[in-house]
Amino acid sequence: MSFEFGFFHEFSDPVTKGDPIIAAVAKVITPGIYEGAFFQSMNPMSVPLTQKTFEIYTRSKTVRDGATGSAQWSDNAVSNLSVTATAAKGLTIGHVLKIGDEVVNVKAVNRSANTIDVYGRSAGGTTAAVHGAGTPFKVIGFAGADEDLKNVESISETSGKYTNYVQTFFETINWMKHGELLRKGLTDSQAKTTLLKEAEIRFARLLSIASVLGVKQEAVDGTNRYMSAGLLAQLADTAGGKRAPYSYNANGPLSDEVMRASIKEVLDNGGIVDTIWVSPTNKGFLNNLCSAVYDPDVAPGNKNHVAGGIYANAYDYEGLIIPIKVDNAIPDSTIAIVNSADIKKGWLEGDGMVLKDEPTLSSRENRKSLQGSCGFEVDTVGVNHTYIHGITGGPAEKVKKIVIQGVGENVKLPTVQQITVNADADVPAANASNFGMRVEIGTGWTSGTKIGTAETGEIYASNGVSWIKQ
Repeated sequence: MSFEFGFFHEFSDPVTKGDPIIAAVAKVITPGIYEGAFFQSMNPMSVPLTQKTFEIYTRSKTVRDGATGSAQWSDNAVSNLSVTATAAKGLTIGHVLKIGDEVVNVKAVNRSANTIDVYGRSAGGTTAAVHGAGTPFKVIGFAGADEDLKNVESISETSGKYTNYVQTFFETINWMKHGELLRKGLTDSQAKTTLLKEAEIRFARLLSIASVLGVKQEAVDGTNRYMSAGLLAQLADTAGGKRAPYSYNANGPLSDEVMRASIKEVLDNGGIVDTIWVSPTNKGFLNNLCSAVYDPDVAPGNKNHVAGGIYANAYDYEGLIIPIKVDNAIPDSTIAIVNSADIKKGWLEGDGMVLKDEPTLSSRENRKSLQGSCGFEVDTVGVNHTYIHGITGGPAEKVKKIVIQGVGENVKLPTVQQITVNADADVPAANASNFGMRVEIGTGWTSGTKIGTAETGEIYASNGVSWIKQ
């Protein structure tokens, strides 16, 4: 797969169309198997960037569901019921709440005290109950009367503004009139094409790494340079309260519990994710998770490392199949779970990637540069997308839970032990303490009451009551 720098089809201004030599050489740019995957997956910005500073606007998404506040609800109180401040913000008269197995109908909301009143308890034939502090509830509908409409409060979503910057990239090319490539018989044109291909590979790597690991910086008084925040910086940036991103601290090895908890937070709050970005190392760990699947309906590619169903190319969360993709630039400590439609790249108008002649010291030197200014956008942070951090390792092999018939969920099984027995007297009585223990019939076997007639080499196992031939 050749590397797509992203400027041939995004804009049509004369500069950004690109030099024909670049267009020709780019067709043979082949990155490493996990290089540039994320950059190439980014969508083009809908509007060209016209200046070094640009804003990303994300609309808020009020969450109706919430939880009780710091005080518990008694089973008969109908007023001043404590809820969290976030919950109070999204509720109004008429909302129907399901908390535990009980249903209540909101009568009033006090956002100063973060409390609600309800129209009685045990609505809809449910049973009133005590609900402790922090008990979650879900808004399951709206039930109002004609006279309620004048008291129903409206909610206005707002736009959060996140500022990012455009970053300028340079890659220079130098060759001498009697340079090595020319001495080996290449023409000047052939040498230029060869060196340009190598420079484009280096340029592609810079773009690829910056799109994932770039951090933002504004140039001030010429003391520094503009830099653009890439994927991970934007997913983690909470500065100034502009955005409230989702994240999950694994604080240890990668597991199904970690993956599911991080995805659940986004989906439970109405967000959407469709791609999991991982490092090659974490891809190996994902292969061994029980919910990681080989799904032939997900289009495979060489970056998905699909081979005969051994390697997973997707993760199954409650039937939602989320494709897994790999990029070298993703750190081993982090996994990004994103909505790919909201991740974009763009070149500064009039400063797309081009090949330029540069001043030389003499007529016997040739110097050119690849250059261009690019910015990265991650929209809907705090609505879609999440990232897992603090990953320290993962499972070395796939382990699936099994249920042994007749064994309680919390019963700890003893370590499997096997001994050789030559006579019935050597066989311990089968009981709960040796459940799972195995015995192998030896060459000098004599039968008895614990194990009847048996043959040399046979295996018997204790089921906690008797010995069963395997």
